[in-house]
Amino acid sequence: MLTIVMRSIWPLFLGILFISLGNGLQGTLSSWRADYEGFSILTTGFVMSGYFLGAFASSLIAPDQIKKTGQIRTYAAFASIASTAILIQLLFIEPPVWFVSRFLSGFCVAGIMIIVEGWLNSISSNKNRGQLFSIHMVVVWGGLAMGQGLFVIDDPAGVNLFLLASILLSISLIPILLTEIKAPDVEHQESLGFKALWKASPSGVATIGISGLASAGFFGVGTIYAIQSGLSVSETALFMTLFIGFGALSQWPLGWLSDKIDRRKVILLCCSVVVGICILLSMYDFSTPTFLILNGIIGASTLPLYSLGVAQTNDRLKPSQMVSASGTIIFVYSVFAALGPFSMSYFLNLFGSLGFLLYLSLVHLVIGLTVFVMMFINEDVDESDQSDFQVMAQIPSVVAMEVIAEEAIESQSDSEN
Repeated sequence: MLTIVMRSIWPLFLGILFISLGNGLQGTLSSWRADYEGFSILTTGFVMSGYFLGAFASSLIAPDQIKKTGQIRTYAAFASIASTAILIQLLFIEPPVWFVSRFLSGFCVAGIMIIVEGWLNSISSNKNRGQLFSIHMVVVWGGLAMGQGLFVIDDPAGVNLFLLASILLSISLIPILLTEIKAPDVEHQESLGFKALWKASPSGVATIGISGLASAGFFGVGTIYAIQSGLSVSETALFMTLFIGFGALSQWPLGWLSDKIDRRKVILLCCSVVVGICILLSMYDFSTPTFLILNGIIGASTLPLYSLGVAQTNDRLKPSQMVSASGTIIFVYSVFAALGPFSMSYFLNLFGSLGFLLYLSLVHLVIGLTVFVMMFINEDVDESDQSDFQVMAQIPSVVAMEVIAEEAIESQSDSEN
């Protein structure tokens, strides 16, 4: 059944692969080029935060726009705007213009994710939906990681990489415009209030939000850290690739482990690993290969925290609440994520490359301490009542939450029968 479905939806995955390739290249290129053009570290952080503000705005606006103009037209518009936005950075090398460009990129990419996930949700069943969304996330993470590799094929101080990023985003239109798959409208959902969500799972909400400071900070100004650490252009690309690639590969084993034991223990393990490696990197000078691998392990520990936080939160929600809670989850993550690039750039500005390690240590200490305290206040959910772990994108959508909700409802029905 899955093979038959894959034959019909491969254009969706091909389109999202090109989107992820272009988006991955654009993020690293924008951060590196901002430093090259003489933007201050704080200014670079401000510019890169525009992406996450745009993604937040898209989560509120895009669903209604999709209902008005349809999936294919909206996808085409978003891909065209995203393709144009990167070129604007070549014409006007000014921080406010670059901020707007990043805002547009975040808005459009998040909107495209909502559209694609809507397609996947409409043509899948409860029996294969989890597998399809797993493939979807492998394509997204894989595209982002491979996009970093494109950073080394030409001089980032020139125009060719900007043109390549634009071309990749434009090419993503071709398979989507030629597909015959029809997706249903994505309905806009009201949010479960923050207080209610926090009351249900303070550990999960804290992990979701605060982890946004780390992941968004890395995606925003991680390149600056690599530059300050003395890495060349090719080494910087490898640094970004390993950080993201390790983060993608660790999602499943950590998710599997969190399905077997208290998820909060897995969150504590991840936070402890990040803090421990940051201490090592701050105390000793390692060879470049060791430096890159250690930072890759940091990525393997910090990037899955969002998915773990969502799973921890879902464990304490009724299936009927999961979709309505997604709006609040988007809000919490996006607010912290928008602060991530600027706050990390502030630490880099004050402490140099050491600021990156100090920042990550503080962020993960806060997550770890919060979760540790809550373990003594809130009882753990029985393993049999835990929802299945799902690899989640850093910018969530209502559609993705519907997948979890529907599977939880089906599981609940099966247990009753």
